[in-house]
Amino acid sequence: MEIISDFITSVHKALEEIDPNYESYTGLVIAGTHAPTVESVEQQIQKIKEAREAGTPTLLICHGQQVGAIEYARNVKGIKDATSEEYGTGTFVVKKRDALKVGLHEGESWWSYYEVVIDVEYPPHFFATPSHPEYTSSIFSPHPLLVQFLTLCKNQ
Repeated sequence: MEIISDFITSVHKALEEIDPNYESYTGLVIAGTHAPTVESVEQQIQKIKEAREAGTPTLLICHGQQVGAIEYARNVKGIKDATSEEYGTGTFVVKKRDALKVGLHEGESWWSYYEVVIDVEYPPHFFATPSHPEYTSSIFSPHPLLVQFLTLCKNQ
């Protein structure tokens, strides 16, 4: 299991509570960050592209979901200059919200200034969410999205 980005401690904790063997599974997680750089984003886009093409189970959380949308726009929809308003120039497929979306919304934990503004049809081995399921998951009540992701990784 490869987990990339800044906010990985809570992801590790949530996945370990669901399945202590998760690190031995094949999978990719792109987690949230408050400090994306063009270089790190481009590396993440390449990782997501490789995972999409290889059929590797992939979980895109918050910022990861935004980067996944950029990868999809560039490599599936053919929008070669697709990017985010946060750090790029080109065609914005991720734009800044009017206000920060933070806190619990419909039971999901949010901390997001940016949102995907195109339709994305991820492959069946991709799980993407603009929220943070790792924050609401617990050993007694694991988040269903994380359980589903780990089940696919385990059966890979």
